[in-house]
Amino acid sequence: MLRKNSTSRTIMALLLGVILVGQPLLLGKAFAAGGDFSLDFTAAAPLTYDHTTGGGAYNDRTVGRDKDIVESLEGGDFACGNLVSFLTQIQVDPAASGAQTIELIYEFTAHSTGQQGVSLGDIVNVLINYGAGDTGISDDGGSTATLTSESILNKPEFTKGSILQGKITVNDLESGEDVVLRIDVRINCNGQSPTGNMQARLSGAAVIAPAGSAISVGDQTVPFKHVGDIKCTDPKVCPPPK
Repeated sequence: MLRKNSTSRTIMALLLGVILVGQPLLLGKAFAAGGDFSLDFTAAAPLTYDHTTGGGAYNDRTVGRDKDIVESLEGGDFACGNLVSFLTQIQVDPAASGAQTIELIYEFTAHSTGQQGVSLGDIVNVLINYGAGDTGISDDGGSTATLTSESILNKPEFTKGSILQGKITVNDLESGEDVVLRIDVRINCNGQSPTGNMQARLSGAAVIAPAGSAISVGDQTVPFKHVGDIKCTDPKVCPPPK
């Protein structure tokens, strides 16, 4: 009986030794965590950038058409063929471990809520907003943004229910960093006279490296109101005057 107890204690000691030896390796390993990230989806203030190229800056998030950002857009500030710039500030928790990569999913209405004729129909550009001197960024300058997928979902463009979906990855996100992602989306027109509104939405996000983990995004939308006020200067596209 004593011999069996001694053998059991020896086995337990060996197992404990293996666990303790392996523990530093586990502690040193970086684990992905969706809770490490806070996301703020907005639109760039429309009077601050050239709508043929896209632009704007998140800065300190002052709201106003001629400030930093807006939380809704007005058709009268844009024309057919213009680029609308959307900004997402990505904040990384100071307690986060290692460099992480996330994927963000955006949905833009490729239709209007009333009569058809306009859509947010093409993601032209995605980038980290380094070149804008954006003070909303505080990082080591190493992040990049990549558009990995773009498609029209549900129905053809200019049809109610159609959605332009884009999936974007942002890498090299490290503890305590603030990074601003810019997305430029083209306004497409088909020659009809649109009415109603459009909308942009951050519909989902997740950590994808070094491991997978969902990020809570809540309900973040940017309404695009009064699409009938979007100007049309191209005679090949503009509806005839009434």
